[in-house]
Amino acid sequence: MSAQKINKVPEIITPSPGDTTFPEAIHLGNGIPVYLIGNGTVDLLRVEFVFPAGQVMEERHLEASTANAMLTEGTATHDATAINDLIDSTGAALTHAAEKDTAGLVTVTLTRKLDEVMALAQEVMFSPSFPDNEFRMLTDRRVQAFLTNRQKTSVVAREAFYEALCGATSPYGRITREEDYRSLSTDDLRRFHGKHYRPDNMYITVAGREPWQALSVLEKYFSAAGTGRWQKAPLPDPGIDPSEPGFMFREVPNSVQSTVRMGWRGITRNHPDYLELQVATMILGGYFGSRLMRRIREEKGYTYGIHAVAGAFHGTGYITIMTDVANAYRDETLGEIRNEIDKLRNEEVSDDEMTLVRNHLMGEIARMFDGPFAVADAIRGMIDYDTGSVYYTRFAETVRTVTPRRIREVFNTWFNPGEAYEIIAGGR
Repeated sequence: MSAQKINKVPEIITPSPGDTTFPEAIHLGNGIPVYLIGNGTVDLLRVEFVFPAGQVMEERHLEASTANAMLTEGTATHDATAINDLIDSTGAALTHAAEKDTAGLVTVTLTRKLDEVMALAQEVMFSPSFPDNEFRMLTDRRVQAFLTNRQKTSVVAREAFYEALCGATSPYGRITREEDYRSLSTDDLRRFHGKHYRPDNMYITVAGREPWQALSVLEKYFSAAGTGRWQKAPLPDPGIDPSEPGFMFREVPNSVQSTVRMGWRGITRNHPDYLELQVATMILGGYFGSRLMRRIREEKGYTYGIHAVAGAFHGTGYITIMTDVANAYRDETLGEIRNEIDKLRNEEVSDDEMTLVRNHLMGEIARMFDGPFAVADAIRGMIDYDTGSVYYTRFAETVRTVTPRRIREVFNTWFNPGEAYEIIAGGR
């Protein structure tokens, strides 16, 4: 073997994320969009119903999550026990989902049980009775969970961050109080439900093997005469009113550890910098070998894990770094986070580190499209936030082509130390 062959450096090839195709919508007779994702091998179908009925739509705080949680607690024809028996008899799973912007119901069922499960889904989504007894029991459980969470530094720090970032009166920044649970009534839930849970106000995803089999059943239960013509509902202005950046301390009495949280006002998914910001955040604290993990976990030993995330709601975005440390290390941890950000603002990332991050991100995109259920979750973000059908194609291209110089520019644009919210929640 020649010396030339021995010394030849192998070419490094960034892997492909695979197929990130966005399915075209098929419309039921009344116009409801249905997205079919069909590369499954198991005889299961996952049918998700999504409404613009999240927290941003509330007139009374907690209406969205409570109305959603009550869907299976009783209907016009079945009480909660009977509904649970019907779910058990089909072998299906019904999962509630209520978030900042959207809410809905996820069902997973054997294909042969689809008709029964869709009949039940129609009943619980559109004919809930909101019985008083079940409402009181649910409220008691939620209050108990709320009081328990008051002792968690991570919860207190997260609430303080979003309140500072979005404003105390914004649905994105509002902090829940015990009286919010106690003052809510079933009349509030009925009003919220009647306004937002309508067939003409939702879209549907169907994932699994041969999902087109569901179309006739969906037509039967959700496109009947009188359901109204579907139209895309606009979301209201969330009323963002941020406070001045700076340091905040939130006491959690008797806590032996603290949550350290640092963050910035971010950008929405349609901003030109958003995809490059995802790469930058991954370098900083998005995977096990990130800058923050190496420095604060492996070298300093302050924490088991530290994470950086860049995300967005409708109308606003956020960048946040969070970790839990012993009270004695929280100031040092904040200092080390500042140091790592300062390095990324002043020094370009090496080619080796860029290659590692590119490969990791390509693997993450591939995992998001690995199987029909995962694809259904991925395309939800594309639908909900109007990112366009080639969002993940653009993301993969950004991962492949973004340069160290551009990453440094992103850090200088969006990680300004003078614009940071720095929060510690813990014991004195």
